[in-house]
Amino acid sequence: MKIVHTSDWHVGRRWKGILRFDEMEAVLDHLAKFIEREAVDLVLHSGDLFDSRNPPAEAEQLVNRFFVRMGRAGAHMVVIAGNHDNPHRLDARALLAEYANVQIIGRPCSADQGGSRRIETRCGDKAVVGALPFASPGAWVSALDLSGDEAQARGKYARMFQLAVENLAKPFRADSVNLLMAHTHLDGAVYGESERRVHIGDDWAATSQTLPASASYIALGHIHKPQKVEGTLPAYYAGSPLQMDFGEVGQEKTFVVVTAKPGKLAKIEHVPYQGGLPLVDLRATLQELEGLANQYESDCWLRVTVPVTEKEPDINRKVRDLLPNALVVRVDLPETEQQQVIRLSPNASSVDHYTAYYKNEHQTDPAPDVIETFQYLHTEATGSEN
Repeated sequence: MKIVHTSDWHVGRRWKGILRFDEMEAVLDHLAKFIEREAVDLVLHSGDLFDSRNPPAEAEQLVNRFFVRMGRAGAHMVVIAGNHDNPHRLDARALLAEYANVQIIGRPCSADQGGSRRIETRCGDKAVVGALPFASPGAWVSALDLSGDEAQARGKYARMFQLAVENLAKPFRADSVNLLMAHTHLDGAVYGESERRVHIGDDWAATSQTLPASASYIALGHIHKPQKVEGTLPAYYAGSPLQMDFGEVGQEKTFVVVTAKPGKLAKIEHVPYQGGLPLVDLRATLQELEGLANQYESDCWLRVTVPVTEKEPDINRKVRDLLPNALVVRVDLPETEQQQVIRLSPNASSVDHYTAYYKNEHQTDPAPDVIETFQYLHTEATGSEN
């Protein structure tokens, strides 16, 4: 059985004023073509289809198109809700998604209530999928628990996660490919920079020791950095398909390809996504940026740091005139000794106050024409020359 594990699409996410729909459409097209070309049997999505509980229509349309494409390709798909998704809306969507061979589980439920699914794929092998959508601490830990020993309350959360996993693994069979899906933070997982913390704090985490050894593969969601969970079990965070924030500069985004047989160890391969624009950190002076503009003006999103010797109020415009794809512009001023702040009496003239302000900010006297302009504007505004 050939399986693809993908996760954390966050379709509809607005970041730095952009939606990145074109990138996401390109990434999903690449993923779909791989699934079609390789005749993948089963696709697992481990949560956070959308970035918000009320996604824009364009985001829903993009996801629905992918679902329909999977059905036409002959692949089955199982989706669980993440902490960004609306579980009730996903459960409602599940009724129609089944016509495209897509099974959606929005809310955590027991194995006999739909939490475990048995799927017969076109390769002839059967899969049993235990699916655990995101469960907040509030779902398993009460306010009374929190009012007592906090460490004990955290322990209860981990214990409830363990009980849920044990329940979902009960239908696992020796003649099936046994799979577990969960959207959560496992202890020891390495965060990227773009995740909204799942729990009240990082200590609200389940442990990898609670994962079932009988699973052929464990598909995890929430952490955006692709990684294997510590230990011998084949448990992986697929990660996000796009670099989500500048903290993820240089991070390769991949989906997981799993080849599994009943009773056999799964073979794991990581395939890079294609179609997303990389995030790039660029440090250069304005003069250097002029020479680099052709190289960086497209096919990436930039965070530009400009070293300067003094403050330049118009630096953002100058950088974006050269590089319209600069989403963040930062100025790096050299460290200087703390200057003594000039203080004047309240009876000092407006020109004296402005001169003192200018010297505090720029560590130099204002030019005569600056003083003249200030005095003219002050007189026009107040009718007074003082």
